[in-house]
Amino acid sequence: MALEKGKITSLSSLDREIYRLQLHARALEEEIDGKFNHLQENYSSMMIKSMLPAIQRKTGIPSGVLQVLAQNQRLQDVFGTLAERLVDKVADGVEFLSEKLASPKG
Repeated sequence: MALEKGKITSLSSLDREIYRLQLHARALEEEIDGKFNHLQENYSSMMIKSMLPAIQRKTGIPSGVLQVLAQNQRLQDVFGTLAERLVDKVADGVEFLSEKLASPKG
């Protein structure tokens, strides 16, 4: 049971609220982990499916043919590798920026 704002009146009620928030944080972490695992397992097929309409419009290839191609494991692996490389490059850029922003000017 969540306490109303400003209703912490003793150390024990504070401890209970801290414990409740820790449990909530743990539940959110598990939910995020589950969603991240799902994304890792399915990102190549998700990426292909999200690109199919644009590819179909630009190339004129029937969507049925593109869906057959999208189900090909080898293509999914290639797109997965490309996505990993892209994410690595983005992570490198973000890391570089964070280092530059964190370093003292001098």
